[in-house]
Amino acid sequence: MVEDLFEKYASKMDRMFAKGVYSFNIEEQLNSLSKDSIYSVARNIGMSKISTLNKDKLIERVLTEYKPLIERQFNFFEEERYEILKSYVNNGGMKIFDQINESELGKTAYFMQQGLIFPSLKDEKAVFLMPKVVQKLVMQMDTPQYKDRIRLNGEILNLYRGMNKAYGVIESKCIQELINKYCMHLDGFEIENIIREGQYFYKEYREEKSFFVNNNIENWLDLVDDIKKNNNDLDYATIKKDELISCIDEKWLYTTKFGKTFFKEFTDTFEINKDMTIQIMNDLSFDIQDNEPNEAIKGLLDLINSDNNNLKNYIEVITNKFINNIRLWRYKGATINEINGKNNTVKSEKTVGRNDPCICGSGKKYKKCCGKI
Repeated sequence: MVEDLFEKYASKMDRMFAKGVYSFNIEEQLNSLSKDSIYSVARNIGMSKISTLNKDKLIERVLTEYKPLIERQFNFFEEERYEILKSYVNNGGMKIFDQINESELGKTAYFMQQGLIFPSLKDEKAVFLMPKVVQKLVMQMDTPQYKDRIRLNGEILNLYRGMNKAYGVIESKCIQELINKYCMHLDGFEIENIIREGQYFYKEYREEKSFFVNNNIENWLDLVDDIKKNNNDLDYATIKKDELISCIDEKWLYTTKFGKTFFKEFTDTFEINKDMTIQIMNDLSFDIQDNEPNEAIKGLLDLINSDNNNLKNYIEVITNKFINNIRLWRYKGATINEINGKNNTVKSEKTVGRNDPCICGSGKKYKKCCGKI
């Protein structure tokens, strides 16, 4: 079944490039697309009242409004998006599919959806082309003033992406105030529009009615109801700027003090590699969002599947210390320790080294006994 799906995906990709025209002219590119694809591009760049137009009239409207709408979108970009676009200009407006790194390739769909690049073939190789009109805009934007703007846009987006992980759901009306706690010099910037446009590029959050929602949350309305019923009097937790920025990293939990403590204690107990331990930490951080601490810990103990009560008690202690420092969406980003009025730093119990006597009392070294579990 997996092979069939891969073949279907590969076939779809082949057709996408084969249907494209090798041209840097935006009109020729639009004419090569289906009406539905043109409509999608038009909607994505902000056009309205186009549902009744036939293909020719739709292309005519897009050609008329394309440049000013794209120019407006550039105001919401950060350095990463601009540098990707600039790299096309530096390469003559073209990139070969096979030469694009994995990170950029994962974000290429965004630029296609915005009508900034188009798929095609050259010498039987899959390529992406940037129309001349976009290339000219990219070059026009290469000024100190624009670079200052996209740097500040990036600061807004990085702060919000951190908030997205810490708060889970954020009311749209609160975003300006939350961002301005850290960036008082950003008055006048369209903060909400910058964040709204960023959702399509980063794919970490989405807009739902009057909220921005972490994409890991499915039943976001249930979470909002839970917050209103139990914690509506809470303000959004005040979080240091450095912590918010660090949340963007996929392995951010490992970089925290409490994360490093759990990592050391857990890997001193079990022979397990770094990536797997970090995955366990990430799983716990999501599990605790939906469950009470005892349920999250039980899930981990079930995974370990040991009858050793001393070992289970030890794991319960170190796991409790870890999850009590996770920022919870139902508490508007506060941790269990903060809700209980405790300090974030938790005094660690004495760690059992791999060469110490085993906690089960067998007389063997830890690494030769329970440490092998």
